[in-house]
Amino acid sequence: MNNDMHYLHTLFETTPRSFADLGYDDLVGSDSLVKRIIDDSRDIQQGDTFLCMPRASEQAKIFIQSAIDAGAANIIYIGNNYISSSAPCLAVKNMHEAGTLLRRFYNTQDTATTCIGITGTDGKTSVTWMLREALQRKLGKAWSCGTLGWVRDESHTMDLGNTTPSLLTLHQLLAAAAAQHIPALVMEVSSHGIEQQRIAGLPIHVAVWTTLGHDHLQDHGGFDAYAAIKKRFIQAAGKQGASVIYNASQPNIVTLLEDKQGYLSYGHGLYQDVSMTSSTPSADASHMAWEQELPGLIRLSCRGQEVVADDIPVGEFHAENIAAVAQILHGHFDISMTEIVSLLQGMTAPPGRMQAVASGCWQVYIDYAHTPEALQACLQSARKLTSGRLLLAFGCGGERDREKRPEMGRVAAEFADVIWITSDNPRNERAELIASEIEDGISHPYSLEVHLQLDREQAIAESIAALDKHDTLIIAGKGHEAYMDIAGSRLPWSDLACARSFLQQKNSQALVCA
Repeated sequence: MNNDMHYLHTLFETTPRSFADLGYDDLVGSDSLVKRIIDDSRDIQQGDTFLCMPRASEQAKIFIQSAIDAGAANIIYIGNNYISSSAPCLAVKNMHEAGTLLRRFYNTQDTATTCIGITGTDGKTSVTWMLREALQRKLGKAWSCGTLGWVRDESHTMDLGNTTPSLLTLHQLLAAAAAQHIPALVMEVSSHGIEQQRIAGLPIHVAVWTTLGHDHLQDHGGFDAYAAIKKRFIQAAGKQGASVIYNASQPNIVTLLEDKQGYLSYGHGLYQDVSMTSSTPSADASHMAWEQELPGLIRLSCRGQEVVADDIPVGEFHAENIAAVAQILHGHFDISMTEIVSLLQGMTAPPGRMQAVASGCWQVYIDYAHTPEALQACLQSARKLTSGRLLLAFGCGGERDREKRPEMGRVAAEFADVIWITSDNPRNERAELIASEIEDGISHPYSLEVHLQLDREQAIAESIAALDKHDTLIIAGKGHEAYMDIAGSRLPWSDLACARSFLQQKNSQALVCA
């Protein structure tokens, strides 16, 4: 078991329970005591209970036997297929029943921890990070988990492997939060997490839908299927009594959520309901309207009240995400608009989201944008900070959504002045092929300056060398990531470190702006 997960186990205690205690009278006996539940057969220790997940599929019997050989006292597997084993073996029907079992085992049926689930193509990480920060200011403590890992505060972050970790890990996080008296747990809920039911059995008190664009479509069978997955999470949470909050500036979301009765919204200016061809004034009790007249400032309006918060991260997409945070604080936690200002001012952005590379007077930003929608939002925000040229270095990941590559090229050509097409986690695809598919989206003859440089380090070097004093450079796609995925290997890599190095060289060469 890795050190992060071992530490998680130290934050809560579990009392050994029999299957009968957990509601399964048909499986009792001296050797059917559940002491500790583990979902990776490689981490099994003597006396553990192995939870075999549905994705094990045809390898389930192999994993179960491996767990028994390592000392597993019991087996829990999910599904209707009977699996014979030499250890007591409990079958639960589905992931929801497994989640219910875990709630019983960890005694979290009556937890006081508020669970907030954030879904969306873009914006999940930023809203999750900012909301955790705001709730820490208000409540003293709050945790989050997602793309950046398990975050207790900015100084204590642990990797969990996936944006939405496993069913077991999430229930253990809830158990730890309850044991440590953490008032709120903010979770990124990915499309994979929803489809694979990793959030099954969790008490979702607030469900938020930030954006709907193009990502992971190859895994879900197309855009419609992907959108339906997000919609399913939101509607299920609403039916269970959660506060539902959605971005009313996203026409796709507004259209998909046919029945929005009781839902809360946030959006740029007036609420436009495209399904009803009507507008609701920003004073409407269910809508948080936002405007940004200057970078680093946001004007919020709700329930007839208007407030202004400054000293926030630059970028309109950050303002939009902060509006989501404001609606959660106001609509669910009933925090006044005046107090919300104090919770938002001085808010930090998550690592790799329009993150400034501090070095002299050069304007260089690292951003995680890897969808057409996110890249456009990033470039539009950067344009407002730029009196010179807008430069962009970016690529697309291999073995992911080929259809978005030309769209990324089109957006780059429309909103930037000079671009470098480069590598970004090519995985097992040829970087040349990926770059050519990006280029397919750029109309010929080129209306801007286009460079093809597949060596990402060299692309960053060239783009920084090209910077003039009024220019802005966006290095997009990897953000906080500390690796480059090439041919099945994860090699150490940091856009931030690379950019800093070349900026230092630029400064040392006395190439400073007046």
